Amino acid sequence: MNLTDLYILAQSEVEKPTLFPFPFGLHIVFTIIGVVFLVYRFMKQRYPYQIIIATAMPILLLLWTSESRTLFYGVGIVELILVLAAAATSIFCKKPEDKQKENTAENNENTEAKE
Repeated sequence: MNLTDLYILAQSEVEKPTLFPFPFGLHIVFTIIGVVFLVYRFMKQRYPYQIIIATAMPILLLLWTSESRTLFYGVGIVELILVLAAAATSIFCKKPEDKQKENTAENNENTEAKE
């Protein structure tokens, strides 16, 4: 085998790398499934981080619209802010039922202390 044949063979088999490992249609399907799941869980549990992540997921689809570096970095900054907000709300925001339990526990302690 000639070295030039090997070079030509190597050039023909190389695909152009892309940003996403999945095609656009599959990316949309995964995004829809994720958003529907998180919205459903938000309706049941009422954790704020669920709705924040549900809004962050479709924003990533904007990267398919253009190959602009400005858009790429802009989406990255927005995603970073939303992920940090989701992390903060998951730590600091409690479930409304948990707050009610704490309030009733505090009220019980206050009434016992008065007696």
